[in-house]
Amino acid sequence: ALIQLLCSEIITLKNKQPVSERRLAQVIDVEAAIEGALQHGRFFFADIANNQVTKDGLAMLRFIAAQGEGKIVSEEQLRGQCPDEFEATLTNLLQRELIEPFENGYRFQVELIREWFG
Repeated sequence: ALIQLLCSEIITLKNKQPVSERRLAQVIDVEAAIEGALQHGRFFFADIANNQVTKDGLAMLRFIAAQGEGKIVSEEQLRGQCPDEFEATLTNLLQRELIEPFENGYRFQVELIREWFG
């Protein structure tokens, strides 16, 4: 769903460009399409926040997102955000593939989702 959303935004953007520029999407085009993808995908992201994670999970996602793009957060840091239900919250976020283990910590699996929570 996220790939289709982002590709749709890129196509919309490219269709507004001169014909000579339409056939090749560059990094700048993808970056320009992100804002539209976040806006048009708001129901997808809101569903994650409102229906798929607990309040503790939401707090954990926001904490990781606030660290910045590609940042890795240690288990100790995450445990500080959710000491009571840590294991259950972490398991839920991992099972939903919102975050992933990486280099002795955790990070968002998909940058677009991190941007939504950031």
